[in-house]
Amino acid sequence: MARIKKYRRPTREQVKAMSPAEKLEHQRALDREKKARKWRRLKEATTKRERTQLAVEQVTRKFNWESLLPHIDKQPNGCWRWTGAFKERAGVVRPWMKGGALGGMRADHIVCCLYRGRPPPNCFAARTCESIDCVAPEHLVWSSRAVETAKGRRRHEQEELAGRVE
Repeated sequence: MARIKKYRRPTREQVKAMSPAEKLEHQRALDREKKARKWRRLKEATTKRERTQLAVEQVTRKFNWESLLPHIDKQPNGCWRWTGAFKERAGVVRPWMKGGALGGMRADHIVCCLYRGRPPPNCFAARTCESIDCVAPEHLVWSSRAVETAKGRRRHEQEELAGRVE
């Protein structure tokens, strides 16, 4: 793995001579350095399980219903449509709540945490409805990858059978 080159700090005179764009980049580099130092200290002082627990506690402190409600549009069919940001990961677009640990989290995961409590190990928030942008607490459940894969296979087989009958 390639090593990341350490940021070389400029002198005070060099900082004074920088353009606004260069100063912004300098400040970002200092922020990255600060976060890296904080992460190294945290990693040295704790185990992975303790770090995970700490991240969950930080998320539950950071996100609450008051911060989520402005981004939710309640529909007559029972779905709560997410009107906030979306983020694409691995070709899948998901509702995204900015802020918090690592820059943000999936909005449906946050709602499920607030409504159903902490997720069991190796579980994620899954929907019982078909809408991608739905964050209604009643439509979200904790599920595992194996369960969702089995559901997808069953749904695919049913669609195939329905196609053959016609």
